[in-house]
Amino acid sequence: MSVLEIVRETETGDHVRDLRLRSAAMGREVSARILTPPGWRPGDSDRWPVLYLLHGSSDGPRSWTTHTGIAEHASRAGVLAVLPEAGRVGYYTDWQVPDRAGTIPRWETFHLVEIRQLLENRYGASDTRIAAGLSMGGYGALMYAVRNPGLFRTVASFSGLMHISRRGWSSILAALMLKEGERPGTIWGPRRRSAQRWAANDPYLLADRLRGTDIYLAAGDGSRVPGEERVPGMGLIERLSRSMSEDLATKLFDLDIPVTTDFGPGTHFWTTWRRMVDSFGPYLRSSVRAAA
Repeated sequence: MSVLEIVRETETGDHVRDLRLRSAAMGREVSARILTPPGWRPGDSDRWPVLYLLHGSSDGPRSWTTHTGIAEHASRAGVLAVLPEAGRVGYYTDWQVPDRAGTIPRWETFHLVEIRQLLENRYGASDTRIAAGLSMGGYGALMYAVRNPGLFRTVASFSGLMHISRRGWSSILAALMLKEGERPGTIWGPRRRSAQRWAANDPYLLADRLRGTDIYLAAGDGSRVPGEERVPGMGLIERLSRSMSEDLATKLFDLDIPVTTDFGPGTHFWTTWRRMVDSFGPYLRSSVRAAA
């Protein structure tokens, strides 16, 4: 049985279920959204491939369905999709100290133990797993695959910021944590004094552990596309993501690990991410067919 307690489950739309959960790993209540595939029925014995959708920083799980067409792509692929809460700046890591909510958030345990058990026991999830994330979530998708070889068949990063040991990134992350009311250095420790912990949580440095997983990397170049909002700093952040993504793609190529890339224009915002999600749709369907 799952160690999660369902506090409330609400059917909020066609094939959409919103959950309020009491999590032992988190020490508090958290939320998740589930998108059920066509033909899914409660209590059926059918098993469905599962798609984890990992959100970015300063955001929440519903952003995927609010701003992109991911629900349609998940439906066409015939997957059970889960959109779990991951914190404003949780960084898909089991923390060692409390966050601003006052409990020690073990995000990875919540996602990969508690949520996985819940999906398998109650919603018919199979052992075919795909993870896709944007921005902070792109890091999460890659790092979850690195830490858990074989758990995911495919991982996709949209504008991911995955090379956390890269020079200058710790300062950007510290500013983001302050913006979200968190103390810098609480995730992996202060950068200078905790270099080993930072390195142990850097997908770029551990890229060889991605062998056997299908990798999909997408990033813009920092230039605005037609109709894109002008959000200060998002061009710069996307250029950083593009550089990190290109570096990782090169390293995977050197390691003879297959990688698919989608590098085009765009900034670190939703107009660009909608295009990325639409481009990813056929790849998602292909990955599910290959696993069948």
